[in-house]
Amino acid sequence: MSFAQFTREEKLQQLKSRQDIKVTEVEKDLLKLEYPNGKVFYKNIREYKYPESGVQHSEYSPTFDSTIIDLTAIDTMLYNHKYRFWQTVLISNRKFPIIGDINGNGRVELYGFEKDYTTDYTSVVAKEMNVNGTFDSVWYYNPSTLARNIYDIDSDGSLDLHLTSDESDTVIHWAIQKSKIFTKPNDTSLAINLSFEFQAEDSNTVQYNPRFAMLDGDSRTDYIYLGAPTRKYLGIYEYNPVTNSLDSVLHYNYAGIDDWVEGFAVDDFDNDNIPEIIIGGIYGKVASFESTGDNAYQLIWTGEVLTNNAYMLGSTDDIDRNGKKELWVGGEAFYNGVPIIKFSCFESNGNNSYEIVGRIDLVGVFTFYAYNIQAVDVDNDGIDELMICIDGNFLILKFNGSPEHQTYEVYYIKKVSGEYIAYWGATMYDLDYDGNKEILIDMHDDPPQLGNIKFFTSIYTPDSLSSINESSATIIDYRLEQNFPNPFNSSTQIKFVIPNTSLVTIKVYNLLGKEITELINEELPYGNYTINWEARDRNNNSLPSGIYFIKLNAGSFNKTIKAVLLK
Repeated sequence: MSFAQFTREEKLQQLKSRQDIKVTEVEKDLLKLEYPNGKVFYKNIREYKYPESGVQHSEYSPTFDSTIIDLTAIDTMLYNHKYRFWQTVLISNRKFPIIGDINGNGRVELYGFEKDYTTDYTSVVAKEMNVNGTFDSVWYYNPSTLARNIYDIDSDGSLDLHLTSDESDTVIHWAIQKSKIFTKPNDTSLAINLSFEFQAEDSNTVQYNPRFAMLDGDSRTDYIYLGAPTRKYLGIYEYNPVTNSLDSVLHYNYAGIDDWVEGFAVDDFDNDNIPEIIIGGIYGKVASFESTGDNAYQLIWTGEVLTNNAYMLGSTDDIDRNGKKELWVGGEAFYNGVPIIKFSCFESNGNNSYEIVGRIDLVGVFTFYAYNIQAVDVDNDGIDELMICIDGNFLILKFNGSPEHQTYEVYYIKKVSGEYIAYWGATMYDLDYDGNKEILIDMHDDPPQLGNIKFFTSIYTPDSLSSINESSATIIDYRLEQNFPNPFNSSTQIKFVIPNTSLVTIKVYNLLGKEITELINEELPYGNYTINWEARDRNNNSLPSGIYFIKLNAGSFNKTIKAVLLK
């Protein structure tokens, strides 16, 4: 391996060359970063020093597996065939757009703000996919700054939209952050009615990484966030249906655990049917909180990872099939001058107790922008892959180990293109309902000759069925391809392959599972087939817009695809 050498001074100079971030060195190698729209972020760029006791000191442990990937030496051309550029959407959320189908019409919405070179930041906009597969602006939420969550907060069976806004207060004379919850006026609408607003107890507290979850088993939605910068605490509130508001439950000052905490993960990692809240800090400290009863929480565990800035946390659903979920904690530091991002994989070794069972080292990068990890089943085999967006690198890592052996290989990698382009984060989502997930990378372009910045999201789509879906001809002889176009307006084509003479049936069902029509029911010889569906039922009546399922049965083979009809 040829590890690249980037000094801390070079990284600091690289950061200061950006026009959109104010950098203050509050003490030697400890940076305060202030982003547009109020975000404050602390970054430790000191050389990492191993603790004197309590943690394995050697670079790589003899008790668990470590995967080492040198990001400076990977030939990205080896992976280009798997995804191709689809489109750019003028939307950003300084991490990735929030995605959903709140109005239930089969066309996804992206939520974030707009910012072009010659325009100012807009409030949050909803952009919906149209029949051509591009995105139209359909609603602006004024005033608002960032999209946060889509969640059924009041448990009425309808999705709500959570936004935050940074607003000036003429009395206290500083910006205050408000959460705004929007609900749907009817079943087929976007969430556009402001239901209630929420403000933290300290009026100048910023709600970092807010999330909704069910934590204490009382059937009421809980709200979690990290409060900063003036008070450093983990905040938990609970939705009150009587007052239609959030009630304060817990403010836990985490200063005794670490000086600054930026991210957290929520899941039942120790299989006790109670979700844990795991936080990670600037000096690599990790801690877990758990409910001990209705609206009661306590610190149940503390640990440590061999890195600084342990802000990237996520969960995967038992990748190695040993019956335990994995907790991932990622951070970054300089080791003898070499920047390394370390992801430690924890599993439960008892109730409220965790141990490191694997690690992934990404060598050669240190980030001030993108830093998120997400579990995604990319190849639809029922096992999570790790999607990581870090600095100017987007990666998909696939498990290639065995039970109790956490090892990984690169499934896909994409590096930033353009000298002045930076990644903010990424996510994956099946935007066109074809069974394969697209990549969405939130980024900006900051060319110095313009003196201004543009935020946008680039979308990449799987390049072929054979590169992503194992139901290609190399694995399975029978094949049903995704209908095209999808979404479609009045008619769509369905292609399938029969390897030998078989009785073939193709039926269409609605979202409730009711059979709408039968397209084929006959014995067919070997061959490739294409049929056309005119979006009508068995009585030749035109069908309304919505989601439909096309199911093929042939021999022992059966497969269902999702088709979206738009009118």
